[in-house]
Amino acid sequence: MNLYPIKIQFFLSYAALGSIAPLMALLLKEAKDFSPRQIAITLSISSVGMLFTPALMTYLADKSIDSRKILRFIFCITAGSLIAVYYLNDPLHVTIGWTIYSIAFIPTLPLLDGYFFNHNEQLKENGEKPLKYQKIRIWGSIGFIAPSAILFFILSGGKNIANSLWCAVLFCVLSFLATYLMRAPSISEKGNVKKPTTEAFRVLLSPQLIPFCIGIFFSYTAANCYYPYLSVFFKESIGIQNNHITAITSIGVAIEIVYILNLTTLRKWLGFRGVLTLGLASMSIRLSIIATFPTLKTALIIQLFHGLEILSMFVLPIMYLDQVAGAGFRNSIQGAFTILITVPSRLLGFIIAGEIARIYSAKEVIYAGAILSALGMIVILIFLKTENKAQSLH
Repeated sequence: MNLYPIKIQFFLSYAALGSIAPLMALLLKEAKDFSPRQIAITLSISSVGMLFTPALMTYLADKSIDSRKILRFIFCITAGSLIAVYYLNDPLHVTIGWTIYSIAFIPTLPLLDGYFFNHNEQLKENGEKPLKYQKIRIWGSIGFIAPSAILFFILSGGKNIANSLWCAVLFCVLSFLATYLMRAPSISEKGNVKKPTTEAFRVLLSPQLIPFCIGIFFSYTAANCYYPYLSVFFKESIGIQNNHITAITSIGVAIEIVYILNLTTLRKWLGFRGVLTLGLASMSIRLSIIATFPTLKTALIIQLFHGLEILSMFVLPIMYLDQVAGAGFRNSIQGAFTILITVPSRLLGFIIAGEIARIYSAKEVIYAGAILSALGMIVILIFLKTENKAQSLH
């Protein structure tokens, strides 16, 4: 199996995300003059629409629709909506444009995960050695870093923060072109489950996975609460300039790669539940530290532990979902997880953050993220049973 096409696609897709994700709230605040409540409304409304596309797109992938064609459609809509957001200024129009972007782009990552796991299953069927997800996922982390080099220059000198949208558009175009390098779905990927989405939800809502889903829901809500406002906090509370904000967050993502590459070792030492617990605990602690001691030095130090957070929320859970999924709904379980956990947590996290920022400040938003992540850690630590397929993660 030629891994370069899927590595390139992970790199470019995450680069499109990394172009604007670290700056979301600050972009709407500065470029569109949105209030905290308007930011919360825009981000929340865009989340509501996401309830449908992940299931639809991953369902189509499980029902033999070529994943590459789905991705091309996604990147076209995403690029067009981001261009519209750049030129629009009316709050309603901006909200509509942002919603279209969010709805279109959200299935991208679960589709890529499903595409990889299906090909990995094909390797097993052929008697070949399966690949480790983290060895592919690191290319997403590298891609997330890549825009920071571009943004450092296009946002320097007080340039309009909306220029970051053009960086995202560039990577969407490149992602579209990169789909032509990906191999066609193999025969084994074709769906043999009549209702893959229904089966995926049945597994996710089983007694075995309920503690996992609740704990991850709290942690995702924490991330969606604090992360969009982290850029606002960095600028207002510490005085970091726009072009340096992405550079600082990229340090954490760069260190994250080291954690991902050593995931197997960490699992041997701590186990599946142990890594999840440690990651969520480190998330809560580092958020508490930066909110209590808002300095540039602290902002840099906490980046050392960003990788543990990513492992516990965006690497191990994805691998776990593949372990509990059947051959006929590998794509759909990623989409179902997005609908059940990712989207509602975005909606709730954005609303919480917006209201807290409106009444208090971005500092209190960071504290809220720390509390929510601590709740997720407690649920995982106390209620998640490890006598399950998570133990066989590789």
